[in-house]
Amino acid sequence: MPVPLKRPAASVTPVIAILLLFSAARVGAQQVPHVLVVGPLDDYGALIAGLWKGLQSGGFTDISRIHLDVQNAHSADEAKAAISAGIDTGPDVIVTIFGPSTQAASAATTQIPIVFCPVADPVASKLAVSNDAPGGNLTGVASTDAEASRRRLAAFRQVLPQLKRLAVLFDSGFPPDRVQIANFEKIAPASGVTIVSRSVDDESATVAALKSLGRNDADAILILKESMLRHAGDELKHAAMEQKLPILVGDPDLVTFPGVVAAIGPSQPELGKACGEITAKILHGEKPAGMAIEHPVFELIVNLKSAEHLGVVVPKQALEHAARVIR
Repeated sequence: MPVPLKRPAASVTPVIAILLLFSAARVGAQQVPHVLVVGPLDDYGALIAGLWKGLQSGGFTDISRIHLDVQNAHSADEAKAAISAGIDTGPDVIVTIFGPSTQAASAATTQIPIVFCPVADPVASKLAVSNDAPGGNLTGVASTDAEASRRRLAAFRQVLPQLKRLAVLFDSGFPPDRVQIANFEKIAPASGVTIVSRSVDDESATVAALKSLGRNDADAILILKESMLRHAGDELKHAAMEQKLPILVGDPDLVTFPGVVAAIGPSQPELGKACGEITAKILHGEKPAGMAIEHPVFELIVNLKSAEHLGVVVPKQALEHAARVIR
């Protein structure tokens, strides 16, 4: 899952601005369902738009018939403050974008239903008892639990059918990365894939890991520590291209990074829609405790230029299924 970057608080996408305008316009109107949305929203306008589509498909077709209180919170402290203030306004449901907001909401209330959109592994994070029956006041979408990891690995193999050894570069100090690597190691053997893990905590460690890996070690490299790629220096870019192994990432914005052949991550619109539909069910009376946790639709973007440079032949079927192909 992409690691949200801190942006200036004044930067708000047009979709979010419109929702805020409608929320302000309903002051004094008759009582309607109230949904509090909290998270780092600047780069996730498509997710919020999907949330609204999910609410619409769940029966809330008129925007004036629901109050969306959208709060942009970049850090755990900002999320905690937004949720504390938001709870005082009496929301019927809280939708949390990513883990920090979810943890803050979970600590703040055991009564108000919470829809996480998404978290890495809600069971491992002790936010839910099980995927089938969460058992508390939280439900939503899990992006990197064992089932999501299985689906993602299957998508990797659509792009690289001969994949047998997958090197995974992760940050052992970052909890979501630890969850992802543990789940990949758990599900990979059943797919005939061996995980070759490398812990990296900074750019120099990533450069060293890339230089140490060759075709005798792995068939491809998955980089979980994506925040580092966004700020990569020339040495890291050079190492990524020179090691001659296809790189896989989750963030579509990184698909043009040197050596990246494919980005396979949750589709923001579909993720938001799923969370909107879950929220609508709760507003219609269902209880989170009995609502099974869902998994995202993974979106494939292929960089055919990079693949050809590395001598990687991407199957026609994968290209046909791709949301976008860079030629």
